[in-house]
Amino acid sequence: MQDRYSEATKMVSKAKTQFEQIGDQQGAAECLQSLGNIHQMQARCSEAAEMLFSEATEMLSKAKTQFEQIGSHQGASQCLKILGGIHWIQGRYSEATEMFEQIGVQLGAVQCLQSLGNIHWMEDKYSEATEMMSKAKTQFEQIGDQQGAAQCLKSLGNILEMQGRYSEATEMLSKAKTQFEQIGDQLEAAQCLQSLGETHRMQHRYSKATEMVSKAKTQFEQIGDQQGAGQCLQSLGAIHQMQGRYIEATEMVSKAKTQIGAAQCLQRLGDIHQMQARYSEATEMLSNAKTQFEQIGNQLGAAQCLQSLGNIHQMQDRYSEASEMLSNAKTQFEQICDQQGASQCLQSLANIQRLRI
Repeated sequence: MQDRYSEATKMVSKAKTQFEQIGDQQGAAECLQSLGNIHQMQARCSEAAEMLFSEATEMLSKAKTQFEQIGSHQGASQCLKILGGIHWIQGRYSEATEMFEQIGVQLGAVQCLQSLGNIHWMEDKYSEATEMMSKAKTQFEQIGDQQGAAQCLKSLGNILEMQGRYSEATEMLSKAKTQFEQIGDQLEAAQCLQSLGETHRMQHRYSKATEMVSKAKTQFEQIGDQQGAGQCLQSLGAIHQMQGRYIEATEMVSKAKTQIGAAQCLQRLGDIHQMQARYSEATEMLSNAKTQFEQIGNQLGAAQCLQSLGNIHQMQDRYSEASEMLSNAKTQFEQICDQQGASQCLQSLANIQRLRI
């Protein structure tokens, strides 16, 4: 594939030179645009992506300038659109939005707004995330994009759930689910059901939570989404765990192990053993889960396992080991901007200090 890109680059470069020699600015600009496109496509399947995206950006910017000089608005707009796409792929959403807005590509601009909202959400900046997602939802509605609007509704519901505003979250997620069903998007509708189940679980409405998560699991299975079905099994295990039904919880999580990441299931099983005061088994499972999370680069999972291991040591009055693990977990949570996790570790460390007095 890379060889074909190399051949294409040589041919287009030769054509560009020939156009320049005969004074055909339009042809030369189109070749520059093509070269930018080649580098952009090459970057998507290359380890040297950053360098290739940089070269593509440089070429497309030059092509845009040349199109503008010869009065080709269409050519300049095409370059802007591709440049916006490159910025978006690189996660530079503000620059991408600016590019899309310059050419009036509403869909591209509003998708960038939606992505910015998702970034703020991941960073726990709920106010900014809500503002951007609400704007994106309105703009999707204005251009008649029902899918986009429903996705924003779902995200707004999830943001409200993260803030503990369960009543509002339920309303948003229910609306999103209805909209997804109307446009025939079974996957997104099932995800809404799953989130609604989680909302009920957090409010200790276990019967309702079980009903919704079970329905979501069935829907995921019907559309062949094993990952989604596995997550539902894990959620059902968590519901049983919160009710003290450890045998059923273990059974559910063990089933989920074949469908989703083994590390997540090991973590959940470790937590179940911890709740049963089976500290040796819990420590073994959580240590294995931590190692697996580290191997796949899942910092959150690894930090959560460290936190649980620290709590186990605390319960066994092994305060020195507990303090070390909880301090490390706190640092890891801070590195990934998980304020809740860091605060929980701080609280546990304060409890250890109090117990040592």
